[in-house]
Parts: sequence; C-alpha cells; structure tokens
Amino acid sequence: MSITAQVATAQDLPAISELANRIFRAHRPGQRMQDGFPYLYHPDNAEHWYVAKDQDRIVSIVGSMVWPAAIAGTNTRVASVGSVATDPQYRRLGLAGQLLALAQTQLAQESVRIMLISGSLPIYQRFGARAIGQVEWYAWHSAISLIPYEVRPIEPGEDAAMVAALYQTRPTRFGRTLAQLQAMLKTQPITTVEQGTKVAQLVSDEGRPLSYFIVNHHPFHGQAPSRLVEWGGDPKSLLYGLSHFFNRPDDAVHIPVLYDDITLRSQLQPMLPFQIGPVSWLAKIIDGPGLFHDLSSLLAELTVEPIDLSQVAVDQYALRWRQGHALVDAATLTEWIFAHNSQTRPNALNTVFPLPALWTEGLNYI
Repeated sequence: MSITAQVATAQDLPAISELANRIFRAHRPGQRMQDGFPYLYHPDNAEHWYVAKDQDRIVSIVGSMVWPAAIAGTNTRVASVGSVATDPQYRRLGLAGQLLALAQTQLAQESVRIMLISGSLPIYQRFGARAIGQVEWYAWHSAISLIPYEVRPIEPGEDAAMVAALYQTRPTRFGRTLAQLQAMLKTQPITTVEQGTKVAQLVSDEGRPLSYFIVNHHPFHGQAPSRLVEWGGDPKSLLYGLSHFFNRPDDAVHIPVLYDDITLRSQLQPMLPFQIGPVSWLAKIIDGPGLFHDLSSLLAELTVEPIDLSQVAVDQYALRWRQGHALVDAATLTEWIFAHNSQTRPNALNTVFPLPALWTEGLNYI
C-alpha cells in the first residue's frame, strides 16, 4: 500500500464528491453534498481540497474555503474546514491528520492565519484545534407585537450599500467588498441549500433600514425548521422580520446566539426558555505572527504595553510581555487569544484577550 497526500485538482472533484456522499449522505437518499455546499465543491475551489490517494483511488479528504475576515474592525484571513472523511477501509492510518497538516502548510502560504472547524471529533483536538466559542440555538416560534416594520426581499443593486452598513454592526464577521456582497445577494433567491431556499430580507421603518437577515428556509425537503444564517442591525426588528416566515402552526426559525450577541440574547431569554446548546466550535491559529500583524491596531487599543510574538518552530510560539513570557503551542495560543473561559491564560493577558471569535456556521453557503 503506497498512499500519498496531495493538493487536489478539479479532476479529483467527482471522486471527492463520491467519497463525501458515501460517508455523509448514506442515510439521506437522493441528497448530495455538492448540492448542499455548492461553493465548497465548485471546481474553482479545488485547490483548497486535500486528498490521500492509494495509487489513483482517493481514500481520504479534507475540504476548506478561504475567506477575508474582520475581527472588531481589523482585517485578517481565515479558512473554514469541513467534509473531513476517510474510506472505512483506510481508517486508523492517520490519513486525515496528515491532510490537516498539509492543509495548514498550504493555507499558511496563502496568508491564512486561522483554521475554523465546526465539530468536536478527537482528531481536531489532536491536530491542535481548541474550542474558542459557543453558540446557543433558540427556537423562535411566535410573532411579537412591535411597530409594523416593512419586510421585503433585498434588491442586490439598490440595497447592497445599506446591507453593507448593517453588516458592520456585528463584531465578528467575514469581510466582503461591496462587489462581493452584491454578487452574493444576487444568488440568494435561487440558491438551494440542503433542498431549502436561501432568502435575503431587509427590515426597515419608514424607509430607514434597521436590519437584514439571510434564512435557509425549510431545509431537508421542507421538513426542518428554517435556520438564520446571517444577520446585522437591530435585534428587535430582526425578530419581527423572522416572524414573517411562519406560515404553518409548527413553524419555527432556529436562531444562533453567540457570546457577543448580548442584545439579541436579552430579547430572546425572557420569552423563550427552550434552547439548544451551547455547542462549541473550534479553531487553530496557524500563523501567529501574521495574525498579530493583522490585528496590531486592535491589540494596541486593548493594552498600554506591547506584546511580542515570534514563531520558534512549527506550532510553537514565544510570547513576551512586560510582566512575563511564555513558550506555548498553537493550541494554547489559540485558547489564550480567543476562548472566553480559558483557565490557563496568565492574569496579565486578561486585559488583552480574548478577542471576538469568528463563527463557522454557514461559511460554505455564502
């Protein structure tokens, strides 16, 4: 057995899709991963797939997508990771771990600073990813008595600038140029995700935009509750707008609430005792000095003393500040910078860390 790990090409995508469908869609006849995640499986994204081959047969895969990202107003670059799978006959050979390491090397060469992973498999912990945040899913069932706001579909050309401004109201998000936003909005009315429809809506009051949201409406052949994928702006108007998706007695919209969504949580908690979670998501810093460079202006605002970070080996960093220093691995550095509940971070760094954490939900859909 001679197995090689390599970057995929567009010619590999049919075999990648076949393995992914066999692993992830065996219990969902007729559903395909490439239909649910069209951009992840698009030929233009082939260079962000990593495959292990036994001669010409693909036996293990790791998929990723690269994104510009904004953390509290500062720009950086991240990659979302998904569709990690290995043929059952080739498991316990360390193939997925090899592909994650290959992905890290390749992505770092593209100036990617962080890998984001949705899931809690032990392999991700061994790779060095750590839980950096939690999301609680609230099931929003009923309309609320508020000002009768206007709710209408977003017009990509006319509304893009307003949506872009509302997009900036949340501290953690994925960066987009206005042109990218317009292109995304144009696809929303016809994009299908897991047999559900992506719908983009704008909520306004007498012409003044208050919020926008994107919903995956009734995925899984219309059987599952609608899911809020993205939003920005005022939470009250958001909830009012989401109420427009109730057209049957058992309807609900599942709303993800992050650590930083304080106002939205305050709106939901008095009315909704039921929630799902919290569910963690993972991240790994793969270029610490690059991340510190990207976030230098933000770090300067948070501390009166400089913090120096240098890389001394693969996944090993030297961190120095006025009151001390530490030699840490990538997993510890990730936890110190992003995790709100870190038990190991030195007290002297608590005034600087944690930073707002990016969330992985919906990345491959946009």
